[in-house]
Formats: sequence, C-alpha cells, structure tokens
Amino acid sequence: MTQKDWPSKDCAKRRLRQKNVTRRRIGHALACGWLWLGLGGANTPAQTPSEPPARIVALFEAGQDAHQAGKLTEALALYDQALALDATLAPLHFQRGIVLLALRRAAEAVAAFEQCAALAPDFPRVWPRLGAAALATGDTAKAEQALIEALDRDPADVPTRLQLARLALARDAPAEALDRLKPLDDPSGEADLLRGMALFQMGRFADAVATLSEGLTKAPNHPVVRRRRGDAYAAQGDVEAALADWQAVYAVTPDGELAAEIAGALLHLRRLEPARSFLKAARSTFPSDARLAALEAELDGDAALGQAAQLLRTGQFAAAAEAYALLVARAPEATAPRAGLATALFKLGRFEEAARHFDLLARRQPDVAATYFFLGICYDKIGNHTGALAAYEAFLARADGVYHRLEIEKIQLRLPRLRRQAEQSKPRKP
Repeated sequence: MTQKDWPSKDCAKRRLRQKNVTRRRIGHALACGWLWLGLGGANTPAQTPSEPPARIVALFEAGQDAHQAGKLTEALALYDQALALDATLAPLHFQRGIVLLALRRAAEAVAAFEQCAALAPDFPRVWPRLGAAALATGDTAKAEQALIEALDRDPADVPTRLQLARLALARDAPAEALDRLKPLDDPSGEADLLRGMALFQMGRFADAVATLSEGLTKAPNHPVVRRRRGDAYAAQGDVEAALADWQAVYAVTPDGELAAEIAGALLHLRRLEPARSFLKAARSTFPSDARLAALEAELDGDAALGQAAQLLRTGQFAAAAEAYALLVARAPEATAPRAGLATALFKLGRFEEAARHFDLLARRQPDVAATYFFLGICYDKIGNHTGALAAYEAFLARADGVYHRLEIEKIQLRLPRLRRQAEQSKPRKP
C-alpha cells in the first residue's frame, strides 16, 4: 500500500465520530425501548430517556455484529445476556425474535415478539413478524390477528394485505379475501392472482378471467396467473381459451398435471391427431402419470375406460365410480382405472375407500406427487393423523414449487397442528 492509499487523518476522525454518534444513538434508543438502527424514530416515546448501562449497549452491539455475520446462536446468547440485565427493553425482544425465527424456533419467536408487542404495542414492525412466526407454528388464528394489528397501524402494507388474503382463501373465505385486496394496487400481479382465485372459489368464472387478465397485463410472464386463467376459462366452458393458456405455460414449465389438462382439452375439441402426438410426448416425459395413461387408453379406443373417464370429467362421480370399479375388477394391475376409481370415490366423499386405492397407487408409482396429496387429505378426513402426516410430507418432497404452490401452502398451514395430533395419537408406553 502506498502513502496515497492511506486514509487521511480527517477521514479517520470522521469515522470515529460517526461510530461514537452511532453508539450514543443505540444507547438512547435502548433506553427508549427502540433500536435506532433498523427500527427508527416513528412512534418513539416522548419522555427523555436516561442512558442505559454501557454493558447492555455493548452486548447489543456485539449481538448485532454476530447477527449480521450469520452467527445466529452467538447473537441469541448475547441478546439473552442483555435481557438478563434489563428485560423491559422492547428492541432486544424484537431482535431476539428475529434470530429465533431464522433458527426455525418459531414458538419461541412468537413469545419474543409478543413480549416486544406488550412493551411497545405501537411499534408497527413487530406485528408482521409476530404474524410470520405464528404462521410458522400453524397458529393461523394468532397469525391473522397479528397481521390485522399490523394493517391497522400501516394500511398501505402490501405484503400484509396479500398474506391476509392468502389466509382467507386457505380457509375458503373468498369474500373476505376480496375485501382485503379491494384497495390494493400491486404492480407484480400477485393481488390480481389472489382476486382471481377468490372469484373462482365463488363460482364467478367470467369475473375471474377478467381479473386474471388484468394481472397478466402487469406481469405477462407470471406462469401461475396464466395457469389459473386457463382453469377459469375451462370452468366457464371456454375450452379453446383454456387450452391456449395451458399450452403457453406448458411450453415454459411442463408438468404432468398440466399435460393431462391439455390432452383432455384436445380430446374434448376432437383434435385427435394433435392429442395423439401430444400424449406420446407427454407419456415419454411423465411415464408414471395415471391421468395421462387413462387419456391415452381412451384415445387408443378402450371404449369402457373412455366412457368412465368421460363420466368423471363431467362430474357424474357415482356413475364413474361404478364404471371404474368394473374395470378394476377386470384388470387389478392396471393403473388408469384404479386412479379413476380413487378420484371418483374422493369426489363422493368416500375417503376411506379412496385412501386404499391411492395408497396402492403410491406404492406402485412412488414418484407421482398428486397421489400423496389426495391420500393425505383422505387420511386427514378419516382421522388417521400419522398416515396424513406421512402422505403430506411425501407430497412436499415431490411437489412442484410453482404449480403446486397453493397445495403446498395449505399443507404447510396444516402440518404443525397435524404433527401435534399425530404425536398425541401415538399409543403411550405402559
């Protein structure tokens, strides 16, 4: 290093002064119950504080340094030492909660954020963090309450509104989700996606199409918005438009479930040669997909299987179950009729029967994610918590993060409580 590379004395002095000012502000903020760094001046109590002990300031600074360096366990220990000296400092509880959440100790993070909120309820940033921590524990009621508190303090908080809408959709409350999204202008297209899904849940398919189309003007390459618009087109009977959306998505990110929708649409439109060509390619890519196998059999002229598949597609589930049951009795090893029978029984709410067939399909074709999703729901419905937990975890291990996003979110919301139920249902040792 040459002399010209050395920092000047004035520069060094400025840095030292800045560091000393920062330390004084941190001390001042701790006395107020706020962190100058990261939390900031709004909602700071009006009283003039006294300086906190230098030991607390030093521990806090060391905790911040460790936290920023990714040494989470060390940071937690330092924050705990500071709290042992004064447990009334809200910022320390807040920072401790952030570390605990990063360490995946969500229940402890909830307690830390609740302590911060009790000491400083008007600090807006604690409420979204409390909501995220509660959500990680599966306590959706507490999460929603915390997020509502967050929104009361900051009505312009877009991520909080989006999360509240997702939670409303997860518990089948589409009108509430729409209410949360009503004043929201989100350029990412995410708000339009959630609005469209809410309208879809309400059976307002034309409105869903219009809303999802608006989302695509903001985010033309948003695959989930386009996928869901295709679903909405299909639900209102516009198979041609649905096919166009599905094919556009499939060209970028193919998956077996979408391939089956495309093949079914081509067959519905009586485009037999394109359907045959597409199915051949899709079966090569997804050889274990039961729906593709069923559609291929239908196209190849298996009249009975094709008739059963048609009954299933048109919602005649009881008749479809009878037709598939005959085919399963005739060919017990065949995958397509058994998959159709399991699906028809599931739609009829005959979950125990459906579970037996989904379980057999999972053992024969262990790589098909959707089988585990439906198997998990069946077990959940009949109270087999251990079986449901295993099936959901198997689904998460195989699911596509984009196209199964809603299913993944629903399962992740359910898992914490389900784990407790599974643990409670285990036989106790004598």
